[in-house]
Amino acid sequence: MSTVKEAAAFFRSEQGFKRLFVEMKRKYESLGRVGGAVSLQSFSKEERESIAAFFGKDVSRVFLSDFEKQLGQTRFAGVGLVELLEHYFGVPLMSNKERRQAEAEERERFFARLAEEHHWFAAVRGQRFVQTAYEADRGGLEAAVRLVGAALCRLPLSSYMRLPLFAQQVASDPHAFDLSTLPGRLLLSALQATTPGQWDVASVESVNELLQSVGLLREDILNFVTCANILAETEGGPHPVFSAASETNTALNMPLRDVLSLVGAHPARGKTVYIVENAGVFSTLLDTRAPLVSTNGQMNLATMKLLDLLAASGAKLYYSGDFDPEGLAMAERLLERYGQAVTLWRFSLDDYAAANPVVELTPERLAKLASVTSEPLRPVKEAIGRKKKAGYQEAIIGRLTGDING
Repeated sequence: MSTVKEAAAFFRSEQGFKRLFVEMKRKYESLGRVGGAVSLQSFSKEERESIAAFFGKDVSRVFLSDFEKQLGQTRFAGVGLVELLEHYFGVPLMSNKERRQAEAEERERFFARLAEEHHWFAAVRGQRFVQTAYEADRGGLEAAVRLVGAALCRLPLSSYMRLPLFAQQVASDPHAFDLSTLPGRLLLSALQATTPGQWDVASVESVNELLQSVGLLREDILNFVTCANILAETEGGPHPVFSAASETNTALNMPLRDVLSLVGAHPARGKTVYIVENAGVFSTLLDTRAPLVSTNGQMNLATMKLLDLLAASGAKLYYSGDFDPEGLAMAERLLERYGQAVTLWRFSLDDYAAANPVVELTPERLAKLASVTSEPLRPVKEAIGRKKKAGYQEAIIGRLTGDING
């Protein structure tokens, strides 16, 4: 047996040295050299006695360099401390700096290889969730990247398909691309990076629209638009449900599945479509028989697709919403998407006052006003910011009705 192996076997057989060796290894890893000292203050009496016997005297702390020198005074002369620690623990010693460098190099090789195999991965590799996935399970990350690569090879689709059915075909698991899963988040990030356009993955509707742009539908039944007195066309001619609903002044909840089959839409009478934020206001205005669309408090994909068709027909879009940060944000989204085709309806300071703003806005909600930058909304935005209270369009229903009837 070599001298170093004999030394390692000796110290392993002496339980009093176990904790000291652990601490000396930690100290070496921290400094990257034989240096520093280990305090024996918290060591047991038996451990301190074993160490004292080795040095031939009591010590309160052990300098690593002194231990190496003392080792040279024993039958293990010629054995260095680093060599001894490596044989004692059975692993090569590496400083923390060296370990971090080696891990960084290994990480870079891993990501570079995946980026070479899947070019889209280069654009998403730096995202936090990808880095976290690497730390947790790099094998799982690689499998997810390969799965998404297989999915992207099939996109865009020639006709619409629901996301679960697509996942079943690609992965034999309908939930493989749920957006709460790693493959789902990777697919979304890959599409964001490779699909032309500005996509906000923090927005549910932007996500839905991004998926729809490559032929994937997350939800095409519960995603619906509420409308009335709108006529629509399909490739085969007028859509009979829209026509019948218009004849009877009936409100429609039309699913995205059916909206996507439309090739055109226009007001059943006149050239104006009135868009409101709240279902209760929509129901009240239904008695006017005006062309109406309700966003039901959110701008979902089905609503946007119908409004796209209406705007393309030359219809004038009038939008009325609540006097709160969310209502102003929705108004701004419409302005950004439809430009001159949309007109802000009853968003003046007088209308805000008439809405009887008494509902206190929390600091969190008020902070959302900062994201509203459209000049036409600036006066009412500043008024809401000063008053810190919200007003709702139900309070100005008389004005809305009067505008339509007038």
